[in-house]
Amino acid sequence: MHKVYSKEGLYLEEQADGTVRIGLSAYGSDAVGEVSYFAFFNDRELVAGEPFFSVEGSKAVTDMLGPISAEIVSKNESLTDQPELLNEDDESLKWLVVAKSNQEIKWADFLSEDQPVEN
Repeated sequence: MHKVYSKEGLYLEEQADGTVRIGLSAYGSDAVGEVSYFAFFNDRELVAGEPFFSVEGSKAVTDMLGPISAEIVSKNESLTDQPELLNEDDESLKWLVVAKSNQEIKWADFLSEDQPVEN
């Protein structure tokens, strides 16, 4: 199973059932800072390159882009009322959505390590 990272600070982790768990990586958390606000833009689908959630932190306010196009199977509903959960050190607690793509995911297009990328 794959676990990769986006340039924007998200992780994508392939699950045993073929779905993909997407969450805020350690790099993403560091770039945003202490999170105080979180909101999803869409409850049903992700579109690659389109904003899918907004996060406000001590270092930045940003709209994060969908890393893949996929149907949202489940969302971490707790984040709406408790955005501070994204401040946890344990990356597995910072999941945002579980999604199912109808297209093959090109895992090689993502980063193998969680790191900033020079443009």
